[in-house]
Amino acid sequence: MNPNPQHLTTDEIELWAQGLLPAARALHLTDCSLCRTEADRERKIILELVQLPRFAPAPGFADRVMAQVQVPTSGV
Repeated sequence: MNPNPQHLTTDEIELWAQGLLPAARALHLTDCSLCRTEADRERKIILELVQLPRFAPAPGFADRVMAQVQVPTSGV
């Protein structure tokens, strides 16, 4: 057991939630309740996001938005 383990970064926690964190870094989660709490929270958020319904804008939405866009002309 490492007496001074470096906490996982946000990126590493995201990799862990995806199952992509190297085993050597994942071992830190067994000893660090702070990182484990953060990792569990991240996994819960990901699972909740995956369950949300997909959003699709109404047909013609992009055309209506782009029709209102005014591109300034440069005076240079």
